[in-house]
Amino acid sequence: MKHKKNHSMLSKSAPYLLTIYCIAVLLFFLAELKLFGLDEYLRATNQVLILFALLIMPFVIINMPSFIQSLTLKVSDKEFHVQLNELESNFTQTIGRVQQQVSTSEQSFWPILAGVDILAEKRLEGANPRIIIGAKNDPSQLFFTQLLALAITHENAHIVCDIRYPNGDSMHNFAELKYRWLDIYMDYTGTCIQYFNIHHKTTKNEIKSHATLTDELNQYGQELGIKWLPSLGCSEDYCLVMTPEFAESEEITSINDLKTKGGKLTFSADPEFMNRKDCLLGLLEYGVKFKSVLPCSVTDRYSAKESGEAEVFVGYESDPQVFNGEVTRLNDSEQFFPRYLAQPLVSDTVLRKIPGLEERLLLLKDCMQTNDLNEIVSRISYSNNDPQRAKAEAQRIFNNALEKHKLKESVK
Repeated sequence: MKHKKNHSMLSKSAPYLLTIYCIAVLLFFLAELKLFGLDEYLRATNQVLILFALLIMPFVIINMPSFIQSLTLKVSDKEFHVQLNELESNFTQTIGRVQQQVSTSEQSFWPILAGVDILAEKRLEGANPRIIIGAKNDPSQLFFTQLLALAITHENAHIVCDIRYPNGDSMHNFAELKYRWLDIYMDYTGTCIQYFNIHHKTTKNEIKSHATLTDELNQYGQELGIKWLPSLGCSEDYCLVMTPEFAESEEITSINDLKTKGGKLTFSADPEFMNRKDCLLGLLEYGVKFKSVLPCSVTDRYSAKESGEAEVFVGYESDPQVFNGEVTRLNDSEQFFPRYLAQPLVSDTVLRKIPGLEERLLLLKDCMQTNDLNEIVSRISYSNNDPQRAKAEAQRIFNNALEKHKLKESVK
């Protein structure tokens, strides 16, 4: 906002600055010609004139798009055409992107700077231990917090669950878990492997199993006091999407097509996606380059679709827009993106302090499928992220998980 205000002030002052500049140069010129007696008052060396021009020129250049839309330079037999309003737009987008990146990084710095929560042990003691559940900012995470709370308090109603929704991005929640500011949250395999540079493919370019990736994560987790539990069975994979009409007109069906056609398209993405190696940074290495990148909030990723400011968008497979066919999901035939299976991350200390907690959380293993999650996210989204709606959906899934568990036990 501050940048916009400053830019607006500069834009308004540009014509006045340019007028003053022209008048000053004219006076110096007339003085050099010794007209009107100006040479008695105004004398300027070449160096002074050059310095004067350099002083005023930045203001003129910055504000040129306000009154000059394009500029054509002719050198020998070649012409160079510069669209100044596009340069201004790209400059503004770059500033916005940097601001978003700083904001994302700031989130994870706080728990790191604060260090380990000295009251973490105390809140797990007594007749009513308190477990803090973290979450990111989207409808699926609202649902997951309620599902985790049901598993934690199952046959243990004395446990108090403190749900913190939303609680920042992935990095922030992971940092808070490591430093004991929260005790459990739901994340995705594809996200977590980025923290430790674990690749989802083998050296032979084969896809690793979810069990293999979880084992690799837990090797690091042993040193951090964190445990990755098995997946719920559902995924919320990243994807790239476009409007069906535009994808058809440009004959784009896959991410691979963007290697040759992305250079003229604008991509809209949230800060976390822009800063991750499995996301935009990886796409650049993969050979996908866009004309420009438009930052957006994670909860407003499709706003640029309505305004026409972007043609390609980051999506989750659980997005109602993807699920309902409002946008076209680009095929990922070469499996650039890893799988993003939902799985709980929990503090080792909490598992040790609360008897039977791990067994109750394991009730959630393979408790639902991706289609279930897609439908749940749609209903929660249409309820305007109503916590009661999320709780009702979680209760239904948890009841089904209990029935499956009882059936398995009876077979044994």
